[in-house]
Amino acid sequence: MVEEKNVLIVDDEIEVTSFFRYLFSNKNCAVTIANSGRDTSDLIRKTTFDLALLDIKLPDANGLDLLAQIKKMQPSCEVIMMTGYSTVKSAVTAMQTGARDYLEKPFDDIDRLEFLLEAALHRNATYEENLQQMAMKFGIVYAPMSPMSNVITLAAKLAKKAINILIEGETGTGKELFSRFIHGQSMRVDYPFIGINCGAISESLLESELFGHEKGAFTGAVKPRKGFFELANNGTLFLDEIGEAPLPIQVKLLRALETGEFMRVGSEAIMKSNVRIVAATNRNLESEVEQKRFRADLLYRIEGVKLAIPPLRERPQDVAVIAKHYLNNRYGIELHASAEEILMNYSWPGNVRQLLNILNQSVVIHECKTLRAEHLPGQLFADANLIRTISSFSKEQLIEEEIQKFIKTILEYFHSTDEIDFKNFTDRIKYIESEIAKKIIEKGLVETKGNRSKVCNKLNITPRILRYILNEK
Repeated sequence: MVEEKNVLIVDDEIEVTSFFRYLFSNKNCAVTIANSGRDTSDLIRKTTFDLALLDIKLPDANGLDLLAQIKKMQPSCEVIMMTGYSTVKSAVTAMQTGARDYLEKPFDDIDRLEFLLEAALHRNATYEENLQQMAMKFGIVYAPMSPMSNVITLAAKLAKKAINILIEGETGTGKELFSRFIHGQSMRVDYPFIGINCGAISESLLESELFGHEKGAFTGAVKPRKGFFELANNGTLFLDEIGEAPLPIQVKLLRALETGEFMRVGSEAIMKSNVRIVAATNRNLESEVEQKRFRADLLYRIEGVKLAIPPLRERPQDVAVIAKHYLNNRYGIELHASAEEILMNYSWPGNVRQLLNILNQSVVIHECKTLRAEHLPGQLFADANLIRTISSFSKEQLIEEEIQKFIKTILEYFHSTDEIDFKNFTDRIKYIESEIAKKIIEKGLVETKGNRSKVCNKLNITPRILRYILNEK
C-alpha cells in the first residue's frame, strides 16, 4: 500500500485552498490548510509535511520568511511557492534559497500543475544526475557537488517559465552554453534558437542584423533580409554581451521587447515577433545604468530573472572533471594526476574557455597519449595562486617515464640486432650515466657554493665517490 503524503496549503484566499484540497483529493494525500503565517508556524511545529504550497504574500507574514522556517525545521519538506506575476522575482529568490519551484496565479495550465505536484510528491532520487547528463549534452560539465549544480537546477526550472532571463558571468564561463540549455529545456525547443553578439557588430549593422532591412535601405542592401527577431519567432533570441549594445539600439530593443513590434531598416511597415529573450553580460549592468551607459528600462525588461555563473576559480572541483571529459571525448586521451594537480591550483582568469585552449595547445604540441604536468605551459606553474607543484612521487615517476621513452627512441633506430655494435653502444650508455652523475654533483656544488661535505650529505655519497665521478685522482 502506498504511504499517505502530508500536504500543507498556505494561502489567505479561500478559493485557492479549496481548489487545492479538491486537486489532492484523489492523490492519497492528507491536506492541511493554513490561512496565515501564525497558523503555518504552529502547524510545522506539530506535524511533519512532505509538501507545502506556500503563498508568497500573506496578511501577517512574508512567504520567504515562512520558507526559511519550513526548510530549517523540516529540510526534507518540498516547498512550492505561489505567486502573482508581479512577485515572480521573489519566487525565483525563494527557489535559490530552497523552494522546489513556483506557480503563477491564476493556475491556467492544469496539466503542467498536475505534473509539478506529482514530481514534488514522488521525488526522483536520480533527478540531479539526469539533469547533469542533460547539461553535458549542451557542453556544460561540472562535478556533482559543484556550485554549478544549483545554477543548472534553477535554469532548468526557469526554462519552462514565460520569463526573460539575464545570464551574468565572466568571459569564458559558458554563458551561451547556458542559453542553449535553457532553450533546450523550454516549451520553445521546437522553434529556432538564434544568437547574436551585440559587442562584435557595428551600430548600423547591428540594427540590420536584429530587425532586418529592405532592398536599397543602405549601400550593399541588394535584396530584402530578415532580421534575428523574425528568424527567432516563437523561439529564443540570445543577446550576448548586451551591455555592449549602443544606446540608440537599446531604445529600439526596448520597444521590440515591450510590444513585440519592430520595423526593418528602410521600411515603415510594423512587424511583430514572439520571442523569448535570454541575454548575457560580463558587465555589472546596474553600474552601467548609473554611468548612463545602459538604459534602466531595458535592464528591467531583460532581467525577468538573473542567473549568475560562478567563475572557474570558485569551483576548482570542476576543473579536473571538465579536463578529463574534454580530453577523453575530443582526443581519446587521459589526464595524469600530476597535470590534474597543476590545473586545479591555477586561477583560470579566462575560465573554461582558457582551460580548453590550454588543453588543446598542450595535446597538439606534445602529441601525448596521457597529458602530464610536463606537457603544460609554464604560465600555469608561475601563477601566484599555485599552492603546490608536482609532488616528489610525481617527479620520480616522470623521470622513470623519460628513461623509458629514451630507451624506446634508441631501439627504434635499429631494425635488427645485426646493426648494433653492442660494446660501443654499452660504453656510450655508461658515458651518459657518468655525465649525468657529474652534472648533478656540479649542480650541488653551485647550490652549496662549493661545499663538498654538504653535497656528499645531500646525495648520500662519500668524498671518494665524489672525486671519482669528477674524474679527480
